[in-house]
Amino acid sequence: MKPVIFFDTSAIIKLYHDEDGTDDVLSIINTYDPLILISDLTKIEFVSAFAKKVRTNEITEEICVETIRLFKIDTKKFEIIEIDKKIKLLAIELLEHIAIKRGLKTLDALQLASALAFTDTHKLKLFVSSDKVLKQIAEEKRLNALMV
Repeated sequence: MKPVIFFDTSAIIKLYHDEDGTDDVLSIINTYDPLILISDLTKIEFVSAFAKKVRTNEITEEICVETIRLFKIDTKKFEIIEIDKKIKLLAIELLEHIAIKRGLKTLDALQLASALAFTDTHKLKLFVSSDKVLKQIAEEKRLNALMV
């Protein structure tokens, strides 16, 4: 059975765009050959992030369209967590207890809640993010977390 590794959007983007942390993400995938787990929120955030890369002239519109097309193909191989009522309630709880003091953001709370909900019934090998605060909070919630 393949190990399951959760990638938040900031980490999964590194598979499709060469930037700081890309080598780390590739190393994780080459080392573990994991089942990649993402939140369905990542599908939305991914498109938004690449649209922004076009607006900031980091990539062309053609590259953006092709990258999104490839991501859609790849998501058929990923395990995707649908954000349901349970995850939303968990995200609210995280925000109520952490956001005031630590600056946990809404979408990050939903990402973390997705991973935590998955761990209720399955074994998660690793939680991967590019966000320092999110990584720290994931560790506090007893996830094996890595920042890339």
